[in-house]
Amino acid sequence: MTIPTRDRTQEYGSVPIAPRMEFVRDFGKEYGSGQHVTILGPTGKGKTKLTGQLLKVSASPDRKAILLHGKIKGKDHVVSEMQSDLNMRSVAKWPPDREWGDRKRRGFILVPLTHPGSTVAEENAILEREFRKAIHSNYSDTKHDTITVVDESHQAQETLHLKKDLEGPLMRGAPQNAEWNNVQRGRFVSYHCYDAPEHLFIFYDPDKSNRQRYSEIGGVDPQYLEALTEGLKNYSVKRGPTGKATISECVYIKRSGPEIMIVDVK
Repeated sequence: MTIPTRDRTQEYGSVPIAPRMEFVRDFGKEYGSGQHVTILGPTGKGKTKLTGQLLKVSASPDRKAILLHGKIKGKDHVVSEMQSDLNMRSVAKWPPDREWGDRKRRGFILVPLTHPGSTVAEENAILEREFRKAIHSNYSDTKHDTITVVDESHQAQETLHLKKDLEGPLMRGAPQNAEWNNVQRGRFVSYHCYDAPEHLFIFYDPDKSNRQRYSEIGGVDPQYLEALTEGLKNYSVKRGPTGKATISECVYIKRSGPEIMIVDVK
């Protein structure tokens, strides 16, 4: 596709800008089994929305996605929209009773449930147990092509103590099992989230300590990335029944190109 460019800084020149839906369409054509994805940025910038759009063109009945959703008391509206749009089944435990039986489904959303009055510690214990089972089950499954999506990777790695479990697929790789991480607090997660993925998406983050982790993205000048992300455009959008949010463009990096561009919101 023909895409414009925008000057970012006098030092670094310009970078292509891709309209969102054209980019998503092309991503689906090129995405390959076992390719890891990391999406970096603060809460509310559009990471989960982008994840759903990318899953719609990457997941299929033959390549199911398993979304580990950390909001134990219920899904947020973006995840609910994703469930409907992708025909994903919500399950409270892993494995589900009919894991691969439905040919129409693109996958599952794992949302563990608790009893009324449960404490935070009890909720976290349930999340940790069910998420760990899903991570290990998907990684060891050699019969099916899967995508394990960690919607709140900082929570999973730090609060739920799943850092080593999530590092396994990133470190050793598996041709049939991809891991997608949505990262809100970049300085706390494993550096494998930066150096293992084939595809990275970076939203602007005002936290300098998070941005310093850009140096762990091999093959790209971290100062260049900081210059690009600082100039990303933001848009105000309606979020949920009554609220508003500010979403932004993001920088996309494809390792094997190497390729770098800005992905627009629209």
